[in-house]
Amino acid sequence: FKLLLPAFQVLRGLVVSSKPLQFVTAVRSFHISSVMSQYNVVFVLGGPGAGKGTQCENIVRDYGFVHLSAGDLLREERQRPSSEFGEEIEGHIKNGTIVPVQITCSLLRRAMEESGEKKFLIDGFPRNKDNLDGWNNAMKGVADVRMVLFFNCSE
Repeated sequence: FKLLLPAFQVLRGLVVSSKPLQFVTAVRSFHISSVMSQYNVVFVLGGPGAGKGTQCENIVRDYGFVHLSAGDLLREERQRPSSEFGEEIEGHIKNGTIVPVQITCSLLRRAMEESGEKKFLIDGFPRNKDNLDGWNNAMKGVADVRMVLFFNCSE
C-alpha cells in the first residue's frame, strides 16, 4: 500500500523540510520473516537530492540505526589495497555497469558484522530486481527487511 503525506507526518519530526514524501511498505516486495534474524534492515531509496542522506542522519541520531551506503562501501572497497573485489568494482564503475549483487551483499554483510549493531539503514540498495533477488538469497535468515523508505520529492 502507498501513503502520500507530508514527510513530517510520516516520520514524526525527522524531516527538515516539508517536501512530500512517498512511503512504500515492503509487504509485497520483501519477505518479512516472523523469525528473528540477526539484523533488522530498512532500505532507503530515492533519486539524487531527494533527502535520503539527510533523513538517514536524523534517523541515526534519533533512533540509533547505523547508516550504510552501498555506493560508499563499493568506493571504499575499490580503494582498499588488499581488496579481493577492488579490480572488479573498478571495472564496473568505469563501464557504468552495476556491480554484481554478490559483491554488494558481501560488503553490506561485512559492514553489519563489523559494526556490532543490529539496526541498519541501507541507502541506495537494491537498485533493481536482480539486486533484490540476490539480497533475498544471500541474507535469508541473517537480515530481515522491516520496511522501505522511498523518497519521491518534487523540487
